[in-house]
Amino acid sequence: LGDSADQHAKDLKALKEAHDKHLRSLEDVKLAATHHATLPERIDYIEQMLGSSADKHWREISMLKAAHAKHDAAHGNFSKELEALKAAHEKHATVSERLDYVEK
Repeated sequence: LGDSADQHAKDLKALKEAHDKHLRSLEDVKLAATHHATLPERIDYIEQMLGSSADKHWREISMLKAAHAKHDAAHGNFSKELEALKAAHEKHATVSERLDYVEK
């Protein structure tokens, strides 16, 4: 009977120690959970980051489109000027043509 009581006392002590260990683990888990953001908070953060990124990219695309339009307009002007220079160049006589004209 004494051995059985000693064994029960050991088992009870081991059970209490295990219970205390689990209680400490539970407190650690609760403490860790307080530092985590909730799912809605995480989703809000992701949506905010994606929205900011999308807005930034949209602004950059708009700026690129504006720069491209400006470049196209400048290219159109340069093309017109080039055609005018070609037309003016065609009207000029060569040196030999001028000499022929003067000698007449």
